[in-house]
Amino acid sequence: MALLFRGEKVRLRKMTGDDVKDFHRWQNDMDIAPLINPFIDLQSIEDVQETFKGMLSAEHRKNYIIEHIEDNIAIGYMGLFNINHYQKNAECYIALCENQYRGMGLGSESMKLLMDYVFSELNLHRLSLRVFADNNHAIRMYKNLGFSQEGRLREMRYRKGNWQDSLIMSILQREYE
Repeated sequence: MALLFRGEKVRLRKMTGDDVKDFHRWQNDMDIAPLINPFIDLQSIEDVQETFKGMLSAEHRKNYIIEHIEDNIAIGYMGLFNINHYQKNAECYIALCENQYRGMGLGSESMKLLMDYVFSELNLHRLSLRVFADNNHAIRMYKNLGFSQEGRLREMRYRKGNWQDSLIMSILQREYE
């Protein structure tokens, strides 16, 4: 197993085809799906394999599995996309998918590992993300990591009979220390 980054409690490794079963389970978990997907629908293993294949082969994208070190288990995924080395920016995403590992600072630790890589190794200038406006836990985490809200995508998704906004947040290299 090729490890990319290691913190105190989590490690990040490159996503591989062997991760499709976990990814399928996470995509169909109705506790997680509303937080990470713009629309809700159960996905077959074939659908997920197709999505997964596209993620792994896409240019300007890096995908990682978050593993809990002590328990040696995959607990989520994260990555970078729309990586633009000319303009020195990228977008990121994270999904901490195993409920029992939430609220332990593992998402923050994972984001710090990714941000270290983005700003210290890739030497990018700007890292941005989108988050559903009702995902208060994630928004609080991003703000604690130094991200600032820079935009609102009004009525971006329809959920439970209501239109909901998404937020655009970012952090610049000079703001990350």
